[in-house]
Amino acid sequence: MLLSLTGVILKRKIRKRKIFFGGLIGSIIVFAPFITNAALFFSPLFKIAISVLMVWIAFGFKRMRFFFTNLSAFYLLTFAIGGALIGLHYLFSFQYNAANALFLTNIRGFGDPISWLFVIIGFPILYFFSKDTFDKWETVKIEYENLVDVEISINNQTKQLRGLVDSGNQLYDPLTKKPVLIVSLRKTAGFFPKEVLAVFEDVHQLWKENELPSEWMNKISIIPYRVVGKDNLLLAAVKPDKVVIRVDKKIYQTNRLLLAFINQTLSADDRFDCIIHPKILAQSHHEQVS
Repeated sequence: MLLSLTGVILKRKIRKRKIFFGGLIGSIIVFAPFITNAALFFSPLFKIAISVLMVWIAFGFKRMRFFFTNLSAFYLLTFAIGGALIGLHYLFSFQYNAANALFLTNIRGFGDPISWLFVIIGFPILYFFSKDTFDKWETVKIEYENLVDVEISINNQTKQLRGLVDSGNQLYDPLTKKPVLIVSLRKTAGFFPKEVLAVFEDVHQLWKENELPSEWMNKISIIPYRVVGKDNLLLAAVKPDKVVIRVDKKIYQTNRLLLAFINQTLSADDRFDCIIHPKILAQSHHEQVS
């Protein structure tokens, strides 16, 4: 299971037969008590040699960096899961007795032995917990690699936001072919009067007795869009004065886009406030900054 989890975390091609034989090699240490020269089995060099052989059999040797990445991940997961099992064991079974003056001296090695039943039950739970945790970390890492600083300016008001560059956002204005940047109203509601906010809530307010302030009449566009299971939906979008996007050491600036404001939280953990159409970066002029 440790070899299998290593392959899953590193996105290696897993061959069950190789994983099985790699694990089989690692299990030969259980025969140590029946061998006269058992000390060899418990020496650090022998343990390292066995783990090297296990990883080699399970994943092969394409190049040195590939192999050491596999070996390092294998050791990391072994220590992490082993430490978790020991921690859980003492959490549920070890009793601290403050009245016992010999408390510390009564513990030998790891104290109470961890039963095989505990390992058999606890290991699969930690396996799936670890896999799920690493998957979430990877998702967060991918998202953070696509997070950028965004500055939007509308009617001489400016707001600093955090944006996610998302290739899944393919929203365009069908008339002008301008890409649409989707923005949460959570941090930007102060830009707008209540009449405009009502339009963001319900586009059909435009056709009701809801007169917009004159400075907003020519700034609002209606964008049709669709989501899974629903067609013919409408969004209200605003033409900004300027949008500045900072990516690493580059600054992108443009006003050839529309901002669609929605009354929703785009990120459950508040990592970003807007979703950026990738074409916005492609069509914007940029400058290098030191």
